[in-house]
Amino acid sequence: MGFPTLQELIEEFEEEEDVVFLSVQTVFEGHRSNTAKKVRQAQKRYDLEIPMGHDPGRHSPRTWPNIMVNYRTGGTPWVIIIDRQGTVVYNDFHIDAQKATRLIQGLLTSRS
Repeated sequence: MGFPTLQELIEEFEEEEDVVFLSVQTVFEGHRSNTAKKVRQAQKRYDLEIPMGHDPGRHSPRTWPNIMVNYRTGGTPWVIIIDRQGTVVYNDFHIDAQKATRLIQGLLTSRS
């Protein structure tokens, strides 16, 4: 899910208090150019008013970012959707806005 898709989903669910979006830059290459400062620049560029983090792993020795290890992710953009119980219901490379919308709406419908 790139930032334009994320923008679309944020707009779709902006009135839904049970849906929260956040973004984390996981740096597995390009440590000098993929910085926390660049995260903030992207946030401003795409007008994303959501929490955005930066997970560079350790620089010495270079290790994979914690999110990539803990959620077994691959490249970017990687999408993880977690339900209210903390269960990962989607964990894969990319998702289009329509599929994500259907999945999130299904979770909202099945909530207790």
